[in-house]
Amino acid sequence: MSSRPVVRVVPFQPHCFAFGGFEVQMIAAMESARAAGTEVTPLDFWRREADFDVLHVWGLELQHRNTVKWAHAAGKKTVLSALVNYPNWKSWLRYMASSVVGPARLLRPMLAKLDCITVVNKAQEEYLTGTVGFPKEKIAVVPNVVEDIFFGTECSTEASVFGIENYVLCVGNVCRRKNQLALVSACRKLGVPLLLVGRVLTGEEVYGRAVMEAISAADCVRWIHGLTPGSVELAAAYRGAAVFALPSHMEQQPISALEAAASGKPLVLGDSSYAKQELYEGAARADARSVDAIAGALKKVLDRPDGHCPPRSVIEQCRRESVGAAYTAIYKRLNAERSVNIAL
Repeated sequence: MSSRPVVRVVPFQPHCFAFGGFEVQMIAAMESARAAGTEVTPLDFWRREADFDVLHVWGLELQHRNTVKWAHAAGKKTVLSALVNYPNWKSWLRYMASSVVGPARLLRPMLAKLDCITVVNKAQEEYLTGTVGFPKEKIAVVPNVVEDIFFGTECSTEASVFGIENYVLCVGNVCRRKNQLALVSACRKLGVPLLLVGRVLTGEEVYGRAVMEAISAADCVRWIHGLTPGSVELAAAYRGAAVFALPSHMEQQPISALEAAASGKPLVLGDSSYAKQELYEGAARADARSVDAIAGALKKVLDRPDGHCPPRSVIEQCRRESVGAAYTAIYKRLNAERSVNIAL
C-alpha cells in the first residue's frame, strides 16, 4: 500500500441548492491538500470501485450516517469536518436534550465510527471533548483557508472603482444572521460610507428587500451583489476599506473576517462566541441587536484602528500552504494506521 493516501470527499449538501462559506472552504481544503501532494477528489456515488484509503465528509449531520457506516465496514479511514457549537451552558443544555430525544442521539453510532473530526478553533475542540465526549486524540484543529492574494496590506490603487473611499466593508451572504440591515443603520447614524458585498441568501428575499430599501434612503452605501471569491476585485475591496464589519448574531469562523485581517484591516464583529476565538484577537465586538452598539464599535475602531487588527503571526496559519500541510498530515497518519490494521 502506498504511503501517499488516496482521499475521496463528500460535501455537506448539493451545491445547486445552497453554496456558502462552508462549501468554499471545502473546495479550498481539497485544493490545498492536492497542492501538498495528496490525491483528493470528490466521491463518485455512481462508481462501484472503492479504490481509495480515506473518506472525508463535510458537516456533522444525519445524512452522512450511511456513508460513514459503509466506509467503516469497508475498512476506510473517515475524517469529518464539523461546524459545531461553542461551549457554554446553553449549548450544553441543547446537546443534552438532543442526545435524549433529538438528532444527537441518532448521530452517536456515526461518531463512534469516525477516526478524526476537524474543527476550526480550540473552542470548538473544547465543545467536542467537554460536551459531546468525543476523544481529544481524534480531534484536529485546522483553520479556514485564506488565499494568498489577501495577504497584502498596501493601499489599493483600484479602490476608486467602487465609487467610495475610506469605507466600512462587509462581505458575506445577505441574511438576518449576518445582520447587514443593522450595519446599514449604524453607518447612516455615523455618516460613514459602507460597501456591502454579497448576494441575498436563498430564502432571505424579504430581508434582502428590506436591506435594499434602507440603502435607497442612504447617501453613501454601495451594494455589490457578489464578487468572485479570491478575485483581484475582492482583494481590492478589502485593501480600500478603513474597517471591516460583520456584526453577525452567530457565525463559526467567517472567512471574510479572516481575509480582512490578512489584508491588515481592523475588525468589528458581533459580541458572540465566534468573535472571541484566537484568530480574531483584538477585534472590537458589539451587541448585534443594537444599532447604537454597532455604531459605537465602528467609531471606536475608526478613531483607533491599530488596536483592532489580529496579530500577523496569528493569521499566517490560515495560508493555503499551511492548511494543506495540516490536512495532508491527517490523511497520512490515518493511512499509516490503516496499513497497520490491514497488515494485522
